[in-house]
Amino acid sequence: MSSSVQPIQKHTVQVRDGLLSVYQYGSTGTKSALLIHGITSSHLAWQFLAKHLVDAGYVVYAPDLRGRARSNHLPGPFGMKTHAKDMADLITELQLSSPLVIGHSMGGFVAVALNALHPQLVSKIVLVDGGLPLSIPAGMDLEQLLPLVLGPALARLELTFESKSAYQDYWRAHPAFSAEFPSEMLAYVDHDLVGSEPSLQPSTNKEAVAQDSADLWGSSFIDQALIDLKSPVRLFRAVRGLQNEETPLYPKAPLDAALDRYPMIECITVPDTNHYTILMANSGADAVAAHLKL
Repeated sequence: MSSSVQPIQKHTVQVRDGLLSVYQYGSTGTKSALLIHGITSSHLAWQFLAKHLVDAGYVVYAPDLRGRARSNHLPGPFGMKTHAKDMADLITELQLSSPLVIGHSMGGFVAVALNALHPQLVSKIVLVDGGLPLSIPAGMDLEQLLPLVLGPALARLELTFESKSAYQDYWRAHPAFSAEFPSEMLAYVDHDLVGSEPSLQPSTNKEAVAQDSADLWGSSFIDQALIDLKSPVRLFRAVRGLQNEETPLYPKAPLDAALDRYPMIECITVPDTNHYTILMANSGADAVAAHLKL
């Protein structure tokens, strides 16, 4: 049996200033789910978890967010409120009935914003290694911190690749996939490229990353949205970081402080995962799905 699933249909949804690309997984379910990817990612980050959702009776919809992949033509301004409005437009136009909303990394922040601004459109939200404000170490500001946290991802956006296989090799060497590079990642990697050989480039709009990043650290809007949660929200936390380093995106001390501040957040730490493999590998997606009790 396949451990992942590919989208069966592409939709385009009218949003501000253009059309948002949205991909559908499954067709016969009676429930709907909206899956929101991370800051330089795409809908294909969800191949593994989407399989669990489809098997559990969901029809799954996953967009390429504004400024990324096949929605990279959509202009700014960016930010979580803008993405939340795009998601609200998606839910309304595709007539989704109170979907389950799951967000990974920056997508978790989009889910929090969507729940705060359009709660009537959402049944519940789930966060995967994202959604809680990231901590800024003492003596640093965001401009200094961003290259440390997102540095390799930001550097990738400046690179040019002569072929799809060259970009695949780049990802095969990524520390996050040192233990295993799932074959499904090839579709994810190819989808990220724009242009033509020998001048292929990653699709993410660098200005989108710059503007969106400001909402990940110290956003008063996200902070208040988490304080105002009316029902429990589950956060799945990876034990390792973006480069498979020992320090995770949410270290224990800042996480404990955040959980005290946001009592509706229920944190589950997923063993043997990093920021990518908690979602983009069978083991991580299997663990998340098991805890979701789909």
